[in-house]
Amino acid sequence: MNENSNKKINADSKNINTKRVIVVICLIVLGVVGFYFANFHNGLSEKNEVWGAFGDYFGGILNPVIAAFAFYLIAKTYELQKRELKVSTDAQKNQIKLADLTALLNSNLTRISLFESEKISLLQGTLPTPIKPLTENDQRRQGISDIANSRRHANEVSMS
Repeated sequence: MNENSNKKINADSKNINTKRVIVVICLIVLGVVGFYFANFHNGLSEKNEVWGAFGDYFGGILNPVIAAFAFYLIAKTYELQKRELKVSTDAQKNQIKLADLTALLNSNLTRISLFESEKISLLQGTLPTPIKPLTENDQRRQGISDIANSRRHANEVSMS
């Protein structure tokens, strides 16, 4: 599941191709400049007023276009980050579930080994004192305690 999500995110990030956006913006800039010179001037002027009018025209046409591209890229980046956050959150939840199950398994394995050692002691006749079997509630409490201890241990390991 995690690999499919990562492939989808990588495919989405490839859709936002920065080089294409830059090429499109450059083509628009060249188109605007070419249109201006083709319709309003036959060459470069030495008058400041003409350059001022050119600057107003250039900024008035290109600023909204560039702002629209910037808004589009920001929106795509936001969507991509939102998806990545969801994938990482899902992965963290799965890791927590796995840690809980591992702790429960370790607890059960510890109990099994304890019972095996008690069995050997009983067969050899060296058991010092009889151990009272745990009730179902005691077993649940012990399992919950083992899970809590494993989480504390996992947090200590991740903190260091």
